[in-house]
Amino acid sequence: MKGLFRLFALLILVVAVAACVQVAPAPAPGDSGSSEGGDAAAPADDLLAEIMDRGTIRISTDPNYEPQSFLNSDGEFVGFDVDVAREIASRLGVEVEFVTPDWDLITAGNWGGQWDMSVGSMAVTTGRDEVLEFANPPYYYTPAQFAATTASGITTLEQLNGQPICVGVSTTYETWLSGDLEALGLPASSYYHEPPTDVTVIPLQTDNECAQQIQAGRSEFSVFLTSNTVVEAAIREGVDIVKVNGAVFSENLAAAFDEASTKDITGLKDRVGEIIQEMHDDGTLSEISMEWFGEDLTMDPSAQ
Repeated sequence: MKGLFRLFALLILVVAVAACVQVAPAPAPGDSGSSEGGDAAAPADDLLAEIMDRGTIRISTDPNYEPQSFLNSDGEFVGFDVDVAREIASRLGVEVEFVTPDWDLITAGNWGGQWDMSVGSMAVTTGRDEVLEFANPPYYYTPAQFAATTASGITTLEQLNGQPICVGVSTTYETWLSGDLEALGLPASSYYHEPPTDVTVIPLQTDNECAQQIQAGRSEFSVFLTSNTVVEAAIREGVDIVKVNGAVFSENLAAAFDEASTKDITGLKDRVGEIIQEMHDDGTLSEISMEWFGEDLTMDPSAQ
């Protein structure tokens, strides 16, 4: 009997001790359970958090778009867009890695996570806004300019009617020449002239190649449309061209992000927008513009 009494007492003691023990809940899948530093783990689907974790941001740009972005004689990326991209990365606190997909792939969206952001002089348009998101504000603004070979004798917009005109494929210049202003989607104040009529559009991989092909002796066309900055650079390089009248429209150029990204781009887009505004406010963008263009193109024409 005493043995049974002692056994019964022992069972009560075990139950009492077990009731005082608190069992920690099992960690959620993918959670290491670590709370080092007291910070919660970053969301797995947040692109900004992923970039900060890897310490590198992958930015698409053009290796043949001087003075915005190009490879120098040492094989290094240089140019206005490149300096802007590097500054954005620096203010994010990460390194920058440049990738060079074709322009039509960048503007089409669905990047498949191969790069995180475009800093490549991309104009904000209605069509692009359907597949991409843009940081606000734009980081600079450029006028679109026709140029013609000196030998062609073309100096006025009226002389462009019926001409073959070279542009970069999938650019705003190609869209404007087609007359589809609704697809272009620029503010009304950005348009200065109507497109010429009965033109034959000759698209090359980048609009900078138009000037290079003229310099190489190609005679299929003698006129091209691009950014005024590219025309100025071509003239400095000795390409025998002249400007045709003044600018025909202006572009709002902004950093772009893939709407179809499997990662949430909201945090990255908002933070880059904040950084670009800081760069406007502290004069950094103006300094970079003066260095590469010899003029400040960072002021919104519609606000002047």
